[in-house]
Amino acid sequence: MERVGAVLGVIADGEVTGYGEVARAVGLPRGARAVARVLAAGGFGWDLAAPVIPVGRARGRAGHRCFVVPELGEGEDSRSAGLARRAVSFTREGSGEDAVLLIPTSQCLDAEELAERLG
Repeated sequence: MERVGAVLGVIADGEVTGYGEVARAVGLPRGARAVARVLAAGGFGWDLAAPVIPVGRARGRAGHRCFVVPELGEGEDSRSAGLARRAVSFTREGSGEDAVLLIPTSQCLDAEELAERLG
C-alpha cells in the first residue's frame, strides 16, 4: 500500500497512468488488480487516486490515440471531476451510465517513467 501511495505522489497534474503501469513500477508485473484493490480501499483521496485509470481500450489513428475509460460517480465525486481538478485534459462522450472519457495517450506515464521518478 505504501508503494502505491509513493507512485501517486510522483504523478503530476495533467498526467495519468494505468493500474498495470503502477503495478510494474513497484515490481508486481501481474499486479494490476491488486493495485485497483489498494486504490479502492486505501483512503488516498479521490483526487490523488483519480489519475490512475483502468487503461485497457485505446482507439484512434496513430499519433491521435485516446484511452477510453468509463465515467464513475456523479458531480464532484465523478472521475471527470477528479481528473479536471488534476488538470488532465479529456473529452466526454455519451451520457448517463454509458458515458466514457477519452484521454490522449500523450498524457500517460508508463511503468519505466514512474519507476524513474520513484528513484
